[in-house]
Amino acid sequence: MYSRKIKLIRALVENEKLSSTELMKKLQIGQRTLRAEIKEINDTLKKENVYIHSLSVGGYYIKSEEKEFIREKLEGMISQSKQAIFPETPDERLLFGFAWLFFEREPVSIQKAAEKLYVSRTAMLQTKKQIQDTVRWYHGIYLESGNQGMWISGKEEVKRHVLAEIINYWTYGSILIERVITFLFGAEKYGQYISFYHVLSELLAEHGYRLIDKGIEGFSLDVFISLMRTENDFMLDETHIYHGNSCVDAASDFLGKMGYIISDNERAYFEQCLMAKRVLYTLKTEDKAGEEYTAVTEEFLAGTDRKYHTDYHKNQELIFKLSIHIMKMIWRIQQGYFETNSILKDIMDRYEKEVEMAEGINPILQKEYGITANIHEVCYIAVYLKAYSSHTLKAVVLCDLGEGIADNMIRQIKGHCGEKIQIQDKMSLAEYRMHPLPVDLLISSSRIYNVKLPEKTKIIYVDYLLKEEDLKNIQEFLLRSEKENREK
Repeated sequence: MYSRKIKLIRALVENEKLSSTELMKKLQIGQRTLRAEIKEINDTLKKENVYIHSLSVGGYYIKSEEKEFIREKLEGMISQSKQAIFPETPDERLLFGFAWLFFEREPVSIQKAAEKLYVSRTAMLQTKKQIQDTVRWYHGIYLESGNQGMWISGKEEVKRHVLAEIINYWTYGSILIERVITFLFGAEKYGQYISFYHVLSELLAEHGYRLIDKGIEGFSLDVFISLMRTENDFMLDETHIYHGNSCVDAASDFLGKMGYIISDNERAYFEQCLMAKRVLYTLKTEDKAGEEYTAVTEEFLAGTDRKYHTDYHKNQELIFKLSIHIMKMIWRIQQGYFETNSILKDIMDRYEKEVEMAEGINPILQKEYGITANIHEVCYIAVYLKAYSSHTLKAVVLCDLGEGIADNMIRQIKGHCGEKIQIQDKMSLAEYRMHPLPVDLLISSSRIYNVKLPEKTKIIYVDYLLKEEDLKNIQEFLLRSEKENREK
């Protein structure tokens, strides 16, 4: 790591000579890593015809006449390290390295990538292997390798989708998003991104769209990454006809005030991104799937009923909602990406039967479109099958993983609490901030912050898939409320 190189140079500048054992102990590294670090430092210093020298009996030193120059070089490295943003963990190294490769026009050597990420060649080789494994999840992009290095190939449209998706779902919190965007584009660009992100919730609501927090973040990244690609002369491969979208136009007008000129082709791409969001809702107009997608859904549910002796195909509400989900899923897969399912393991562990049922969508997708839904998308469908109908209840359920998850939560609460609780709505945290409902209870699957709640409103935090302990806590709250009301 970059800080390790600084420690190594400082130790040699401050001492006449140091044995390999002393250096390994100071840096807490092995012999091979020590040799690799010194080689990389010497590769940089040789431009000035100075070196870290090795002793015949083992160990290293810097010539006394070269120490002043290297000391100045060290001060520059320290100053640079204070300003630089670089990955601090293997997961960050994968995220930063993968995203950075998308913006490189020429093949990148392992050495160049290691220098960019401030890591050793060995660590960079491990990161390359991780990138190769990750790329396999996406259709239409590839990590190529040649004599000159590695590069990412594929259609520009798919690259934009994938890049926005990985930044959205590989960053757990605003701090990491700030770090990766600043690493790629600088602090000024991050300031522009966050300004756009902060107004996007209101723009979406104003034009009738309801997205969960990750959906808002995802669309803001779709737009921002697209702008950065265009700014770096990576142009869309295909020309799309833009028919007009008031929300996209409003977002483009806001970006225009920052100096960006948004072409109709780019606006059409923005609209494509917006319409493919898994958790896209409308407030003012009814969101409805086209007939072909409803037919796919009905065929899937009918086949599921025949095989598993269920009655899904009789539930019109499920057909309506799942048709919308499947329509957007097909659009995503055709565009070359998918929605990462952040509770994938929990769904697979706890809804094994429904996951098996949901896999029945793939033969139909293959037959009709020549595409396949991966396990992330399959598990979203499994949740719909688990919660095949929704109910109008009381209180408010806050859920940022989509309608299927929210419906499943409502169904379980209904099954355990009956008519003792009425759920008035299911909302995202961003939406609740804008339109807080005066209720007695918020049932939330994520932390609630930056919301001024009425004094009487209580919060119960639960798991997305509602563990037995969560349902017990809700029931206990209802019993306490009943007792308090009787005593009044």
